[in-house]
Amino acid sequence: MYPYGLIGNCETAALVSTSGAIDWFCYPRFDSPSIFAAILDRQRGGSFRIAPLNPVPTGEQAYIHDTNMLTTTFHRAEGTLVVTDFMPCFNEGERFLSLKRICRGLEARGGPVEVECVLDPAPAYGRARTSFAEREGIVIASGGAQEVILSSTVPLHGSVEVIDGRPRYVFRFTIEPGPQVWLTLGFGERYFALGRKFPSSSDATELAERTRAFWVGWLEQCLYQGPFQDAVRRSALVIKLLTYAPTGALCAAPTTSIPEDPGGDRNWDYRYCWLRDASYGIAALFRTGFEQEAVDFINWIRDRAYDHDFAMQILYRVDGDPHLPEQYLEHLAGYEGARPVRIGNRAAGQRQLDVFGAVIDCMAVYQRKGGFISTKLWHVIERLADGIWDLSREPDNGIWEFQGERKHHTHSKLWCWVALDRAITLAKGTGNTDHLAVWERQAEDLRNEIEVRAWNPKIGAFTQAYDDECLDAAVLQMPVLGFLPATDPRMRATIETLSQRLLNGPYVRRYDCKDDQGYLSAAFLLCSFWYVDGLIGLNHLDAAERQLGELIALSSPLGLLAEGNDPASGAPRGNFPQAYSHLGLIDSAVRLERARAAQPSEAQAREPQEAAG
Repeated sequence: MYPYGLIGNCETAALVSTSGAIDWFCYPRFDSPSIFAAILDRQRGGSFRIAPLNPVPTGEQAYIHDTNMLTTTFHRAEGTLVVTDFMPCFNEGERFLSLKRICRGLEARGGPVEVECVLDPAPAYGRARTSFAEREGIVIASGGAQEVILSSTVPLHGSVEVIDGRPRYVFRFTIEPGPQVWLTLGFGERYFALGRKFPSSSDATELAERTRAFWVGWLEQCLYQGPFQDAVRRSALVIKLLTYAPTGALCAAPTTSIPEDPGGDRNWDYRYCWLRDASYGIAALFRTGFEQEAVDFINWIRDRAYDHDFAMQILYRVDGDPHLPEQYLEHLAGYEGARPVRIGNRAAGQRQLDVFGAVIDCMAVYQRKGGFISTKLWHVIERLADGIWDLSREPDNGIWEFQGERKHHTHSKLWCWVALDRAITLAKGTGNTDHLAVWERQAEDLRNEIEVRAWNPKIGAFTQAYDDECLDAAVLQMPVLGFLPATDPRMRATIETLSQRLLNGPYVRRYDCKDDQGYLSAAFLLCSFWYVDGLIGLNHLDAAERQLGELIALSSPLGLLAEGNDPASGAPRGNFPQAYSHLGLIDSAVRLERARAAQPSEAQAREPQEAAG
């Protein structure tokens, strides 16, 4: 499993390793250039390490209960060092505030510990050279357009050392048992050039308590009380941390170019907001009791629609910027040597028809939970639904963002049907029925088309595309979206066929055909959760619970999930942590608990052995 914990402030995030190093950090936003990127290049990427002076194997990481505040504990013969990492964020009255700081608290227990701190910034993805300056008891590190300021509650008596041809600020001292020592890294503004007040470490203890209270208070909204409560609550915390508070957008993952298939070309930048992924994620939070995130995201979607005359693309930067040109960072070695390293994402120019159904479905969940559909928001729903039929006549790149020939993907057509079906529901709920008859006719026609052209009687399954033979786990969404019940003979046959050809223990691959980049080896965790949903739909609840438990066991010791896993080794694959995986966990756990609650106790009968696939 990736040896990292995630901290953040709902504007950006950082990965902290078990060795005490911040190895990935972009500022001021998730999708900004990195200043620490050792995860992509140990020599040139940059990091900020705090650890005992003499080497130790690794530290033990844990989150402070019900928060996104991380501890890394190093046990030594002379004493124990505990490093607490967090980025301050909290409510002040009715306002949410996130401070542009990383706070690192150091505490010695049992005896004094010699500590080494190495500040090694590599601004602009390692393309800018760093210079250091000392001023008023702080250290300023600048390079290109980025600057960080290091302050401490103990004097900074360090020096600049050139290591591997690059300057690094090294600070060594002995910490005695007693109150925490705080180091604070301020970022986001050119403090030195502008003469601003420098960020201080003097208030770190207070900020730690306010941040802890924020996360604990936020998580109290969680309504799930089932057997997977710890995993669901951690997943909610991950999704919340990946939201961009200034706009309400949700980024798919905080990292770029961690490979899906080592040795291949599937290294992508996920630090952006896919409308589909975000809609899934926000709906999952909303179903679990978190309401404000849905309001913020739906307002963001509304604004994107009006800004772009309703011709929305499939993903944006978290601030709403539609420009995401893809570039290669040739100077970085890549994660464990895996190239290419990409920033930006060419998928922004693709056609993916499922996106609009996901957006309208999220709005339907919002309305069903009591959310208000304003006139302006209804206009967005109406304009999107009015265009769905014409869009559904076209082939697209599909949910898996194939770069070759466009096809009539079943999953895309399914979500076009969802767009119309949910628009119909919303129209009836709001009294805006002017287009109702047209949408109902189009939804029925699309349903009939999907049932005929996506079903392949030869292989006994719904397939990836019309008139096709490729199997695709994305069709497992049919039951949970209300298109067909899992007990429908065709759906039951599809689940059985998929279990034979795509399932390997808890792992489910996306599809079984060769794409434009070859064959996929890694399993995709969201598909694995969709399979759990299929078992729930078949009322194989014990099998579903076992499968869900095996998937949760793939989490890191901190409860974090990657995009996928290698079925052979179990090793994580892809960007980390992945919002898709965590929302899938939440949805499956919630569906399972609801199915348990709805089932009479005497119906908890013995299930067929093959139910687990």
